[in-house]
Amino acid sequence: MYTNELSETETPKPVVDVLRTISEEERNLRNMRKAIRTIERLTENEPSNNIYKMKQELMKIEKILKQTRLTDLIEEDVEQRIRPVKSEMPEWEEQANRSFGQRLEDALGQVDFELSGNYPLLKVLFYTLEVKLYNNNVTIWYGPQQERLDTCKPIPEVVAKKLQASHKKITSRNFDDETFLLNLYEAYKATAHRSKKTIGDSIPVSDIILEYALLTQNKNFKLNPVKSSYREYGRVFFSYDLYQLKQRTIEDHVLSLVTATRAYTRRRSGFLWIPSNEHGDGTYISHIKFREV
Repeated sequence: MYTNELSETETPKPVVDVLRTISEEERNLRNMRKAIRTIERLTENEPSNNIYKMKQELMKIEKILKQTRLTDLIEEDVEQRIRPVKSEMPEWEEQANRSFGQRLEDALGQVDFELSGNYPLLKVLFYTLEVKLYNNNVTIWYGPQQERLDTCKPIPEVVAKKLQASHKKITSRNFDDETFLLNLYEAYKATAHRSKKTIGDSIPVSDIILEYALLTQNKNFKLNPVKSSYREYGRVFFSYDLYQLKQRTIEDHVLSLVTATRAYTRRRSGFLWIPSNEHGDGTYISHIKFREV
């Protein structure tokens, strides 16, 4: 006699929502078709100018192929369509790099900057331009990827403009040797006193930067320490000011910058990069001290 009851040894079969599965596959097919057509359009004219967009579309297709329940025949056909694009991609990337590099060099030349270095890290003075065309991104660093200054799209004119703005912000501040050294010495003494150290001892550079930044704030901030009254002064400014400092002796004590050992370069807060010249050379320091002459 027929019965629809399950025996004790049988397990219920999972319920498959056929309509939902069909809807998902329809969506997958639409998205994959759109991605394929986009790639075909991008490869028609100067594909090296569209590296980022093509890679994005390829990633979409490969993701769909991993998720889909399509037949092997369709998957194979899709793979055949995108295989030539993937094989040409290294050459297109090389062409894109050459083209972007030349256009960037021209744009930087318009603002009196000279470009050097090799992909993906290009050099301008003591700045590094980290170019990632496949991510549609350029990061502007102070030093050898030490302090992030800005990011932008890989448009040569935009990169040049942002680099020029950062450079002006860093280098065009009013600077006086005597005033800077005096404030630095006061910051050093205050930090040493708070740390129960004596004059001549080494003080971590991060502690000095913090004390110096607070010490040199204007009266408005000291009376009412709110964000709107704070005068920006961070690691980059401090690094550049140490670079341009010529005078080193004050009150029978001479400034000494302690080179960072491996132990202090594990964390960013443990060291500071200081340029030695405008060609990108520099040193890493971990501590500052004023020793008696």
